[in-house]
Amino acid sequence: MLLRLEKGELVNYNGQEYVILKAIDLTKVLAKSMISKDTEVLEIRHLSPWVVKQDDKPKKPLTELTDIPEEDWQFARERLKVIEPLLSRNEWGSAAVEKVAQTSGFGVATIYRWIRAYSNSGLLSDLLPEKGGWKTGKWRLNEEVEAIIKERIENYYLTDQKNSVASTTEEIRRLCANAGLTKPHWMTVKRRINAIGERERYEKRYSKRAARQIFDPNEGTVPNAGWPLALVQIDHTPLPVMVVHDVTRRSIGRPYVTFSIDVYSRMVTGMELTLEAPSAMSAGLCVAHSILPKEKWLAEEVGLPNVEWPCWGVMGILHMDNAREFRGNMLRDACLEYNIDPQFRPVKTPHYGGHIERLMGTASEKLKTLEGATFANPKERGEYDSEGRATMTMHDLEQWLVLFIAKYHRSPHEGINGEAPIDRYRRGLLGGDGKLPRGLPARGYDEEKVRIDFMPYIERTVQSYGVVIDDLHYFADVLRPWVNAPDPDHPKSKREFKFKRDPHDISRLYFFEPNAKHYFVIPYRDSGLPPISLWEFREARKAAKKAGVKEINERIIFEYADKQQEIQDQAALKTKVARRDDQRKIQHAKARKKREKDLPKTIKTEAPAMPPVIPGYDPNRTSYFEDEE
Repeated sequence: MLLRLEKGELVNYNGQEYVILKAIDLTKVLAKSMISKDTEVLEIRHLSPWVVKQDDKPKKPLTELTDIPEEDWQFARERLKVIEPLLSRNEWGSAAVEKVAQTSGFGVATIYRWIRAYSNSGLLSDLLPEKGGWKTGKWRLNEEVEAIIKERIENYYLTDQKNSVASTTEEIRRLCANAGLTKPHWMTVKRRINAIGERERYEKRYSKRAARQIFDPNEGTVPNAGWPLALVQIDHTPLPVMVVHDVTRRSIGRPYVTFSIDVYSRMVTGMELTLEAPSAMSAGLCVAHSILPKEKWLAEEVGLPNVEWPCWGVMGILHMDNAREFRGNMLRDACLEYNIDPQFRPVKTPHYGGHIERLMGTASEKLKTLEGATFANPKERGEYDSEGRATMTMHDLEQWLVLFIAKYHRSPHEGINGEAPIDRYRRGLLGGDGKLPRGLPARGYDEEKVRIDFMPYIERTVQSYGVVIDDLHYFADVLRPWVNAPDPDHPKSKREFKFKRDPHDISRLYFFEPNAKHYFVIPYRDSGLPPISLWEFREARKAAKKAGVKEINERIIFEYADKQQEIQDQAALKTKVARRDDQRKIQHAKARKKREKDLPKTIKTEAPAMPPVIPGYDPNRTSYFEDEE
């Protein structure tokens, strides 16, 4: 349940009920105790929604975002547009609800139900069409009327003729009358038009160039960034500094960082530091980090509990470049769920992304002052020995970046009239100097759900021996009902299921069970195999192929992984490549340990005592290493 930090909201603080009077800072609210009636200042990080315990209330099932058809998402967006005016405290009460019901054509009780569902979660999936009523994803009108509406919207309204909604409705009603069909109400047509993206409507009625001027950011003046979190930019960069191995303290190369920044205030909203090149995983982790509160992470993971990073909440628009890691279905569907509008950098528009690029440039310039800096080019570096002078581990660098961000938030910025980002962010949310307050963003999103929603997935059928991904076999009893399951839309084909996977630890998959509506952990079929990262696994498979192994299975790959580790342990600590590989394993081990804390509610499963036989696979056959020796 969402924690809304607004006046009048009931909250729990140390087991006591309080009502919020007002937000007085980014980390504090003024609240009144419902028992003592005393007014107190409460820290936001210790607040949670006040919920009356209801043991008999069934738990809301989860939704697999990537299984939701586009027409259902479209219907949910239409519902959200109907209730959006009522989600603000500025328009509330029965009179406002009745007005919205009258203009939208929906019942008052329906409007109230949608408001409750969305207000409790902030998730678009809670506004999806119900399974019990008329067919999911379909409009109420018959197919013939719908076909006429769709055709006229596409070829009459969405044209450079710029016909009005009223004339479009009249045209549709005329054609329906000619065909002897029931004429639709004008609000029905208007809802269909409103369900189309605003940018798409503008492009087709005016031009793509005109749409870019309205919807794309421009250096100096960025549309749609009139308040905090209205528009957030995200991008990656390699950092110009060498980091060292945790144990040997010798150089292992340059890491990468993914940043997200609030365009309105220049507050950094999220960060992900990694040794791997940018990927969908690092992009998803950064967005999740941006949405979630950071107090626990700062205290337990970074080791800086006294540093403030009071930035959380869902952004309105997420601006990205055209890199492949930003173009996947995972990020698109996750953005839909949290009502984030993903927008991409138009081709040949160098002015795009100026704010995130300046942040990365500032961080890079500061890093050049540290021991182990690589500088911009060999000429700038000169005789400086970057590797020999390197001193910082990955953890040291993470702490340095957090402290850099904390200072960055409090430093004057010319682009916002000399104001510090945190001051502008505070004023945008809490008001002041003639600026009306937007209010603090809601907290309390299910952290596990957020992290899984922004995790990459792979589609596979379920065979009698389980699931195979990258030559690795996975199995758990929860998969048995779905062995060779037919595709409901194409019965002659087998159904593909989506399996989420963390590249840091591929010893487990996260499977959304369609009946239970919950995520289950699917382990290796062979329980004797050790955890491994995707990077390590692929390197071992390459080594096996290079050695001339013709029939490669997972046992052989893990034997090569072990042998590589032995070689690395001996050389390691002699070459930078070996040290970097070893540090990767340390980072991946930390990620596995962290995953246990981040994803506590995924249902753990065990491989069955007698897993199904894999045709042609014998895990006990003689090792290729023995042949070589």
